[in-house]
Amino acid sequence: MFLVVRRLLRIMLFFLTALPFNLYGSETTVLSGYFQTNDRSGLLAIFLLITGAVLAISVVVIFSILRGKRLGRIIRDQTVSIDLLKHENSDLHRRLEVERERMKKDLAESERLYGLMLSSADDGIAFYNTDWSLRFANSAFYSLIGYTEDEYSSISHDVRDRFLLHPDDVVYSDNRQKSIAESGFYENEIRIKHRFNGNYVVLSSKSVLLRNEDGKEIGILVISRDITSFREAQNELILAKEKAEESNRLKSSFLANISHEIRTPLNSIVGFSNLLNDSSNTPSVREEYIGYLNQNTDRLLQIISDIIDLSRLENSEIEISYNPVRINALLDFTAGYAKAMIDKSGKEIEFVLNKGLDEGRDVVYTDEIWLKRVFRHLSDNAVKFTRSGRIEVSSAVAGSSLMFSVKDTGIGINRDSINSIFEQFRQEEDGHQRSFEGLGIGLTLARHVIEEMDGYLWVESEKGSGSEFFFTIPYRPVDIHSLVAEQPEEEKSIVTGDPDWNDKKILVVDDNSDVLRYLGRILSDTGVTVIMAQSGEEAVRIAHEINDLDMILIDLQMSGMNGLEATQEIRKIRGDLPVIAQTAFVFEQEQDMIIRAGCDACIMKPIRKEQLFPLMGSLFRKKEYEE
Repeated sequence: MFLVVRRLLRIMLFFLTALPFNLYGSETTVLSGYFQTNDRSGLLAIFLLITGAVLAISVVVIFSILRGKRLGRIIRDQTVSIDLLKHENSDLHRRLEVERERMKKDLAESERLYGLMLSSADDGIAFYNTDWSLRFANSAFYSLIGYTEDEYSSISHDVRDRFLLHPDDVVYSDNRQKSIAESGFYENEIRIKHRFNGNYVVLSSKSVLLRNEDGKEIGILVISRDITSFREAQNELILAKEKAEESNRLKSSFLANISHEIRTPLNSIVGFSNLLNDSSNTPSVREEYIGYLNQNTDRLLQIISDIIDLSRLENSEIEISYNPVRINALLDFTAGYAKAMIDKSGKEIEFVLNKGLDEGRDVVYTDEIWLKRVFRHLSDNAVKFTRSGRIEVSSAVAGSSLMFSVKDTGIGINRDSINSIFEQFRQEEDGHQRSFEGLGIGLTLARHVIEEMDGYLWVESEKGSGSEFFFTIPYRPVDIHSLVAEQPEEEKSIVTGDPDWNDKKILVVDDNSDVLRYLGRILSDTGVTVIMAQSGEEAVRIAHEINDLDMILIDLQMSGMNGLEATQEIRKIRGDLPVIAQTAFVFEQEQDMIIRAGCDACIMKPIRKEQLFPLMGSLFRKKEYEE
């Protein structure tokens, strides 16, 4: 449209410029010229010119109006668009505000959970700047080392290494720094001194280098876990494993030793028993062989007794029975035992006994049987490890305790072995090259027994200069006058030689015919009438049929009706009949069980007349005293 209007205007200008008149002439004007000449063609041209001009102006006006409407429509459309944009912008702003608030809440919740996780974590978590200045740490981190945040932050990095780290861990920081520089990660265990107790805490520590999105180093994250208890438990397990392996090795050595220790006396027993069958032996030679037999039998019985005591020790079955004991008499027994051992060994050893208690103060409450065993073990060692010289046994009152010592001038003990000799199966020399025999359990038993008596046993020794073993027990004196007054005269009489029991009749019960023959033989020297039974049922029947029995000697372990069951049945028939139980194993709890079953006493196999006859005599006298 604009191009059409512009062309019309150009045509009008062309006509105007082509007319032959002077617009500003002085005498005639264009119109007067044309009117005067009556040139109609000029008027037509003028009309056409004016009409064209009007038409052009109209077109321009129409074009302007149309363009204005179009522009108004565009403006209205733009206004609507702007309003829509404003509305959308307002809605977007509202949504952005809602989202921003939600993100703020989520961030706050995330920070709260993050803080809660850090504060509740058992591991110590710390974040250091690249210069190792602490930026953040949770409460567990400070509790691991016992410092507050301010106290820890006030300590420089170098001072921490010198003051907090274990002396063997001072290279930890250098190693960590080098590893982080190379790989960005370091893991190791360190020991840090705790502030309050001064003990070292074992920490498993991991250090990780952190970077931002641009790869720039922003700090080091360190996570530390307290593994002190774990390491202690692990060390205990290692020690337990080592002890178990050592115990297994020692037990293997013990089994080898015990095989040797048992077979050695058995070899002599079997050998000399066969030599006794030689009819050409003179009485003196036979007596010599019998002496060897008795000596090796005693040794074999002692080995068996030690093994039983070891079993009781491992099962915590050693019980102490406190009764009045004459310490000086016990020392005399020890002296007699030690001198007998010296005589058997053929060594030139002087024995000295030093009694530190007066006769009126030497009666105390203790366990005589176990004390004798302790002295026997110590005396055996003194004689065994002393080639020549002197053995000295002493006693003394030390405050509220009795102290005893067994001193020798033997080979002595290395300082490194002083503690180990008290362990089970331990000897200073182990293996097949050891110079001395023994099971390696005597000192273990002795120390345990003394500790059960609330005492203590120790040794002072130096290699090549002899040894001196000390032990203490509580000193609990007894009023000797009241003790003697309570004993009847009959109990103080002592039987010497074979007694005369021609007027006595006893029942011997055992399911082993060899035992019956042996007991019948030794009892025949007393003149007593012996009736034998080989079962509990038979014993009950005989006790029911024979009314004048004076005593029963019965084995506890028999097939069918055992000894205790038979005793209970016999008690129903003869409640006043003395009964002695014979058994192979007599523990303290078994003694109580035997007494409760109705037996008056018990004797341990193998039975010897030196033990049997005094026991039988005391029961005969007790029965006569009660009658």
